[in-house]
Amino acid sequence: MTATEQGAADRRAPATSDLLYEAAAALFVERGYEDTTMADIAERAGTSRRTAFNHFPSKGDIPMLWTRRMADRAVEVITESTEEVVPERIRAYFRLISRMVEAEPELSRQMMLGWTAAIGPIRYESQLLADLTPLLRDGQERGQVDPGVDVAEAARALSDVYIGVIFRWVRDQGTSRTLRTMADSAIDLVLSAIRPHA
Repeated sequence: MTATEQGAADRRAPATSDLLYEAAAALFVERGYEDTTMADIAERAGTSRRTAFNHFPSKGDIPMLWTRRMADRAVEVITESTEEVVPERIRAYFRLISRMVEAEPELSRQMMLGWTAAIGPIRYESQLLADLTPLLRDGQERGQVDPGVDVAEAARALSDVYIGVIFRWVRDQGTSRTLRTMADSAIDLVLSAIRPHA
């Protein structure tokens, strides 16, 4: 392959991944995660099955990307924020993700089912940890998080609590409580436990 051909292939790769992701998302909503195959996704995206597997080695990688995209968007927004109170930034981070999850409830349900089917909660460390750990460290430096708190464990607790809330929200779709309300209550319990003690 020439350098020009390689450059063209490198430019197509993100576009192909996006096409496959969008095709998968649409099919998951239409048919459900379980009833959608990689061949279906490739066909909808107008690519070969082999190309689909080159971008997503397993169907379970697609829900991982869904999770990462939402978390990246939330990080982007709170990074641009002028809010200096770290617990408020953490609340804003989770509220943004909650809003994105609630905006597409059936897609969110199917992606969470897919993540679970791919044994995501067991195989992967939460992707939220990388986002939360620096926020919590910043909170300690500012005196807004107890200095004796293990930041890694606090990040894990926040992540675990939030994932649990999403699972309950997916399971109890008929509930009158919004995901944001459910998440706020749970996140506040953890944040109150790690605030500086007088």
